[in-house]
Amino acid sequence: MGKNGFKIDLLSRGIDGKTFDYTIDDEFFQQIDGLIQRGQLHTNVLVNGNPNSAFRLTIHTEGVVYVPCDRCLGDIELRIDINNMLTVKLGDTYCDEGETIIIPERDGYIDMAQPIYEFIALSMPLKLTHEPGNCDETMIARLNEHLSARSGEDNEDE
Repeated sequence: MGKNGFKIDLLSRGIDGKTFDYTIDDEFFQQIDGLIQRGQLHTNVLVNGNPNSAFRLTIHTEGVVYVPCDRCLGDIELRIDINNMLTVKLGDTYCDEGETIIIPERDGYIDMAQPIYEFIALSMPLKLTHEPGNCDETMIARLNEHLSARSGEDNEDE
């Protein structure tokens, strides 16, 4: 599903209480072009509210993403199981205030691709490394060789 498939028309009839289901896959991550490039997740978005006040979106995402290890660059499989809330209001111009997004009333829709990606990315740990002993041994050996050579160069300058 392309990113355009993530639009929710907030002005459509019967929107209150409606649930939208999305499959988040490698194609999704490649279109976003962020740190995460691979994954397989399922997201559902429950919309509550109406155009006269605000919409409260309850978002649940579950699955796995694959990200590079900060140490050896090998893939790490991270399990994701998150619940998020987002408030959406209709207004004159677009404004992202963190947990509240104002979208132009003339458009009447919200594109959920970026908020879903951001919720996934923010749920990941800051340090992305394999458990001790699980890094790619070949890469770690090369890194250690490089570090040893560099420390030898530093000593020659003294």
